[in-house]
Amino acid sequence: MEQSVKPGKKLKFPSTVTLLALIILLVAILTFIIPSGSYERKTDEALGKTLVVPGSYTVTEKTPITFVQLFASFYNAVIEAGSLIAFVFVCGGAFGIINKTGAISAGLMKMIGKFRGKEGWFIALVMVVFAVGGATYGMAEETIPFVALLVAVAIQMGFDPIVGVSMVLVGVYAGYTSGVMNPFSTGIAQGICELPLFSGIGLRIIFGVGALAIAVHHVVVYSKKYKKMLAAGEIQRDFEDYVPDKSLIGDQRPMVKLDYVILGVLLLTIGVLIFGVLKYQWFFEEIAALFMTMAIVIGMIYYKGDFNATMNAFMDGAKSMAGTVLVVALSRGVLIMMQNGGIIDTIIYWLSWPLSHMHSIFASWGMYLMQGLVNFVIPSSSGMATAVMPIMSSVADLSGLSRQTAVLAYQCGDGFWNLITPAHATTMACIGIAGISFKKWFKFVCPLVIKWTVWVMIILAIAVITGYGPF
Repeated sequence: MEQSVKPGKKLKFPSTVTLLALIILLVAILTFIIPSGSYERKTDEALGKTLVVPGSYTVTEKTPITFVQLFASFYNAVIEAGSLIAFVFVCGGAFGIINKTGAISAGLMKMIGKFRGKEGWFIALVMVVFAVGGATYGMAEETIPFVALLVAVAIQMGFDPIVGVSMVLVGVYAGYTSGVMNPFSTGIAQGICELPLFSGIGLRIIFGVGALAIAVHHVVVYSKKYKKMLAAGEIQRDFEDYVPDKSLIGDQRPMVKLDYVILGVLLLTIGVLIFGVLKYQWFFEEIAALFMTMAIVIGMIYYKGDFNATMNAFMDGAKSMAGTVLVVALSRGVLIMMQNGGIIDTIIYWLSWPLSHMHSIFASWGMYLMQGLVNFVIPSSSGMATAVMPIMSSVADLSGLSRQTAVLAYQCGDGFWNLITPAHATTMACIGIAGISFKKWFKFVCPLVIKWTVWVMIILAIAVITGYGPF
């Protein structure tokens, strides 16, 4: 009797949502293996922050994750990340209205015509703009509304959505990590280390320019390779794999007078956004209110005063963010599991202990790698600074490193590794909006993080050799 043999199934890399769910499960298991522990914490009145007390780590009673905590993690994560989730929904609704007008698509076609044959320069220009935002006022979550817009630009220019996301996300983190005047990473970390605010600016500028040049080169080379492979028929443009909403592609009609009015409102909104963030430190609530106002104004103009049609268009745009919201919530769930299991401080203690026994240059490199690993545990610049920098400042003193070098190592591990951290909500929200799987994104961005790492090690070695100090 002949037996039919079924062909073996190839193992597939899990989807982004599946990957995050598996990480949550893994963390829950680790709470049974890794000892629970904690540092003492004290409130610094000058900073207004609660800081870890170096050398105070103690093992505490084990608190492994319970069955209820595991399956309630998504619910708790939605509550924990509520402000970001609400912000994503508002941005989705606002840009849903704009996309339906067709004004962006028409404007993009006109702009693309001006940069035809010079796409690399356009990519570089946009990345520089976002890098400046990241370096000066710590722009990060504020990039989310621009992703859909730049993905549409990339598609119209003949690229894939990875190029669109990279113009925003890679650009902003090239600047954010250099931290020239970043209040969320440099400002808090230097305050904890008792350094003058934004001191050591010279080396940071050199570092930031180099990091941006590496980033621009990486994205431009990728974009050219994509077009070359497309022309050779080696790949096909299948946007169902990338873009959840075909309205991002839009039509290719010429611009009309109404388009100029709608784009004028959009540009005015962006101008007010930049002013509000720089002058009044606006965050989710104020920015969401601004984009809601923009959505209603544009909707009422386009639909000729029909408020019902405006709200329907807003709801359609918000609905398209459901998948992104799921990803954001699950990424926050990883942090919640570690907090409930009491293993965050233990991981920090284990990673920091060997550094005090290393040569100065190797210790600085070790700090960078440690910060990158901790970033998987605490995907928040301010949260990681208050937990890690008090320890790192003491390690720096013991290793003969300047505290300024320790701050620089912290910034690099925090900023660059955000792009490969599945628990980082901003990264996951941006690739979720563009419909890019974490596997595809990781494959693109991991070589860039490796290039950045080589640059970081060169800069840290220079910092150690020159005794990089407060000024």
